Amino acid sequence: MKLLFATDDPALRRTVLAAAGICDIPTPSGFDTMQRALDALGKAPGFDCAIIDYRLPDLGGLKTIEKLCRRDKRLAVALLLPEKEVDLLRQALRTGACAGAPVEISETALASILTLIGEDLGLMVYPIAHKPNLDQGETGLSRREIQILDSLCAGRQNKEIAHMFGIQEVTVKMHMRSIITKLGAKNRTHAAMIALRNGIV
Repeated sequence: MKLLFATDDPALRRTVLAAAGICDIPTPSGFDTMQRALDALGKAPGFDCAIIDYRLPDLGGLKTIEKLCRRDKRLAVALLLPEKEVDLLRQALRTGACAGAPVEISETALASILTLIGEDLGLMVYPIAHKPNLDQGETGLSRREIQILDSLCAGRQNKEIAHMFGIQEVTVKMHMRSIITKLGAKNRTHAAMIALRNGIV
C-alpha cells in the first residue's frame, strides 16, 4: 500500500508512522498542510490511501474531501476528526471518505483500519462518538477467543493466528465463528470493528 497523510500534529504523525510500521507499509509521505498533500497527489498519482487530519487550518472543509474523492476514485480517504464531530463524520462518508476515526486513535486501532482498507472490503465506518467499554465478561467470550479477536484486530489471518497459538487452523475458524455469533457480528471484519469500537481488546 502506498500511503499519504496530512497533519500538523506531531503526536498524530508519530501514530500514523507507527501504524504503518505495524502493517509493514513503506514509509508514508507526510505533509503538514492540505495544499502540500494535494500537490503531492497531483504530481505523483498512485497513492492507495490518504489519512487526513480534519483540523488542518487550510483543509477547506468537506468540499476538499469531496473533490479529492471524486478526482481519484481508487484513493481510500480516512478522515480523522475530533470525537464530538459525529454528524460531520456522517457527512464525510457521504462525500466519499471510506473511514472516520478520532484524532486520538491508537496506533494499533489505526493499523487495523489500514489493514481493512488494504483488503479492499468496501465502506468502513469507525464511530467517533465515545461509547463505554464493554466488560469482556458481558460478551461471553472465552480467554482464547479474546486472544484470537485481538489478533484479528491486529490484521492477522487465520493461518498466522493458528501458528501463533500452536493450534490448528480449523480450530481458529471454529473460534472465529463463535466470536462472530457472540458479538452479533455479520462477519470477521464486523467483529473487529465491534471489538475496537467497544474497547473489548
